[in-house]
Amino acid sequence: MQCKKEDSKKKNELPAATQEGRNTFGFLLNGEVWRPEGKLLDQILDLSYDPSWMGGALSIKADQLISNGNVMNIAIGGIGISKPGTYNLTSYMNVYYSDSKNECSYDENSTVSGFITITRFDLSAKIISGTFHFKLEKDGCETIDATDGRFDMRIE
Repeated sequence: MQCKKEDSKKKNELPAATQEGRNTFGFLLNGEVWRPEGKLLDQILDLSYDPSWMGGALSIKADQLISNGNVMNIAIGGIGISKPGTYNLTSYMNVYYSDSKNECSYDENSTVSGFITITRFDLSAKIISGTFHFKLEKDGCETIDATDGRFDMRIE
């Protein structure tokens, strides 16, 4: 019984902010913990990096199965990333968020603000880690405020 309590508690916490390639991702979505999860999906967490595309192209994708087949998707990415540093979410950095339950997609017609900070960028070890914060606004949709975001992933 004790293991189930600990597992349940971990689901309600953000992953530790590590830099070891642990394949973790999470943030607070309007104050609530958001972590990728769900058995229905083939791939719930993916990081890809192409050093040859426009100075380095980074893409992080995560999915969460909510209930009744409703899925929340998030994608953070951009170009010109080739070292640790902070990158503002501008036309070169994109965030995509979709929630099939509320039928809102935050895409090119959304207002995006925020940043992604790369804290470890180690291509030889195939590890990219960092933190992020963003806000998405779109007419007719709830404002999405992602805070305390962190990821620690291996490049596939």
